[in-house]
Amino acid sequence: MSIELSKADGIATVTLNRPDKKNAMLLAMRDRIAEICDELNDDTEVRVVILTGAGTDFCAGADVSEMAKGGINGSLFKARHMRSAILGLGRLQKPMIGAVRGVALGMGLSMALACDYLISSEKLRMGAVQRKIGLSPDAGNVWFLTRYLGVARTRELVFSGRMFGAEEAVQMGIVSKIVPDESLMEEALTLARTFVDGPTLAFGAAKKMFDAASRMSLEEFMELEGSLVPLMALSEDFKEGTRAFMEKRAPKFTGN
Repeated sequence: MSIELSKADGIATVTLNRPDKKNAMLLAMRDRIAEICDELNDDTEVRVVILTGAGTDFCAGADVSEMAKGGINGSLFKARHMRSAILGLGRLQKPMIGAVRGVALGMGLSMALACDYLISSEKLRMGAVQRKIGLSPDAGNVWFLTRYLGVARTRELVFSGRMFGAEEAVQMGIVSKIVPDESLMEEALTLARTFVDGPTLAFGAAKKMFDAASRMSLEEFMELEGSLVPLMALSEDFKEGTRAFMEKRAPKFTGN
C-alpha cells in the first residue's frame, strides 16, 4: 500500500510508502490521508500520531506525473483532493510528531509543517519549490510558512524556490530537534510515549487554540477559550489531574 497505518500502545504511525518515488503523493494517497485522519480522530485508543516516510525521504510533494492531466477541470479536481488531505492533517485532534528525513518539498513541506513537533535527521532538505515547474505555491505552503516565518521570509523562500537544510530549519523554528539518521524513528517513538500518558482531550483543545490564535482578536480568542476550558473541566483527566495534585502524586491520564 502507498500509505501504511499501524497502531500500538496508543501510538499510530502513518508512513508514506512510495520510497522509489521519494513518497510523492498520488491522488489516491491524498484521499487515504484524509480517511486516516478521520479514523484517528475517532479512535480513542490512539493518543498520539507519528507521520513519516519510507526509505530515504519524507515526501517530494505531489506526483508530477498526475499534474498535467485533465485540463482545468482535472486541476480543480486534484486541488480538491489536496485540500482534503491538508485539512485532514490540520484538523487532527491528537498530537502529531513528524519524523522527517531527505526531501520535504511542496505538498511534502506542508504535510511536515502540519505536524505539532518535527524531529529531523541531518539529511533533511525542505522547500517551497513549485516555481521550478512554473506553478504557484500549493498545498497550503504560504499559509504554513507565513505562520512560522512571517510574510517577508516566506516571500523569499517562495520566490527563490531554494531548499534549506535541517540546521536552517531549526534556526527558523520549524524543526525542534536534529538526530542521527539511524535514530530518527527511535527518537520519534520516545517523544510519542510522553504524549501517550498525557491528557489527550486537553491537547486537542490546545491545538484548536493554536489554530485560532493568529486570526482572532483577543476578545474573540477569550470567547473560544471560555468555551473550551469549561468543557475540559468536565473530563475524567481533569478530575484525575486535580486529585493527583492534591494527593501529591503523578496523574494517570486515560484520554477521557
